[in-house]
Amino acid sequence: MRRLLGCAAALVLLLVSGCGSQDPLQANGNQHGTLVVGSADFAESELLMQIYAEALRTTGADVQTRPRIGAREFYVKAVQDGELAVIPDYTGNLLQHLDPSSTATESGQVYDRLGQVLPRGLKLLDPAPAEDSDVLTVTAETAASGVRSMADLGPRCGQFVLGAPAEWKTRWEAKIAQDYGCRFAEIRSIEAGTVTVDALTGGQVQVANLFTTSSDIPAHHLVKLADPKHMFPAQNVVPLVHDGQLSPQQVAVLNRVSRALTTDRLTELDRRLEADKANPADLAKEFVASLGR
Repeated sequence: MRRLLGCAAALVLLLVSGCGSQDPLQANGNQHGTLVVGSADFAESELLMQIYAEALRTTGADVQTRPRIGAREFYVKAVQDGELAVIPDYTGNLLQHLDPSSTATESGQVYDRLGQVLPRGLKLLDPAPAEDSDVLTVTAETAASGVRSMADLGPRCGQFVLGAPAEWKTRWEAKIAQDYGCRFAEIRSIEAGTVTVDALTGGQVQVANLFTTSSDIPAHHLVKLADPKHMFPAQNVVPLVHDGQLSPQQVAVLNRVSRALTTDRLTELDRRLEADKANPADLAKEFVASLGR
């Protein structure tokens, strides 16, 4: 909003035709009491945007959506400036963006640290139990052999090939060796998603890095390995909001959404989005209606 007002002032005082910004949000900020809800550039974020927008409409608010905005550094600034009222984010990744040196990984620690480092103009609402975080997975057969956590995996890593995105080796190879004594026979770079699942179920790899809300996990009866040492940082879904733009009633309704949003429920919504090609706005209406009054 401050950029919008500054631009208008420049038009009046300098009699120029515009401020020259190419910011796609600049012409569509929070005008005339409209709440603008945005999303990052992927499907789950767009779904969460629609859920937040639908929930806010139940308070009588005029709500616009701005999907697929782009990178975190852009949309965090947009929320801080008031061009967005709300955007869904993930606690661990947001903390990494704001405080790259932080070592917090457990859910409560991450959220508490975020509260300490949030810049002026930003506010976090209540986090959801739902997480979309890295997780190591194995087949049901491997789990039945005694591998149900990363602690179980550690002594047996030398027997297994891990399938994971290319950046996994740089980011996590040393950390998993330190935390769990795990040194894989091989770390094979595989495109994230269905290709990784196919490699795991086909036996080309014995462990796969996926994400906790992947609908492929229940569909293929895969087992998520527990991470008792919290090697992977918590990634709870959380509304990031412009401080002061929402009424207490609107804050309350978004907190109510968060309380109802579990990892299993988000996984099922993602499955319907991906497999059934459901419309995210329709899924959002259904979810919000299920909350009752």
